[in-house]
Amino acid sequence: MQHLMKLFVVGVSVLMLANSCRTIYPSAEVNYLSGDEQTVTVRAVGIGNGEEKAIINAEQKVFDVLFFRGLPESKQKLPMTGNNENEEKAKHKNYFDNFYDGKRHKTFVMSSIPVSKSTLIKGGQKQIAVDVKVNLSALRRDLETFGVIRKFGF
Repeated sequence: MQHLMKLFVVGVSVLMLANSCRTIYPSAEVNYLSGDEQTVTVRAVGIGNGEEKAIINAEQKVFDVLFFRGLPESKQKLPMTGNNENEEKAKHKNYFDNFYDGKRHKTFVMSSIPVSKSTLIKGGQKQIAVDVKVNLSALRRDLETFGVIRKFGF
């Protein structure tokens, strides 16, 4: 009986140690809902120090996916700018700084509707799911105008 108790304590200790060593990274949870050539609607999960910051984080994750990863199942399967996020952001630093930090991304958001209540997560931050509709055609024109991407056909 005492042998089983020692085995149990060792087992629990190993599980606790393994759990404490595991790092959980926030993921860019962005899932396609609907869309066409002009617009796309996705559900994104944002994290922030408050509900408003979590919503902005969700919106910005949508643009990260559109710019640098592409959105499977949508008309925008390929990244709009290129796969190398760091390289693209360095090459067009002013554009991306203004787009994200200046919250210029909001001009391309047609709607941003929270679809869950914000929940408190580890570290005291809030997490919320948001349905975001983006004007793809205006975003594409803007990227062309500022030289981030080439005009189609040129």
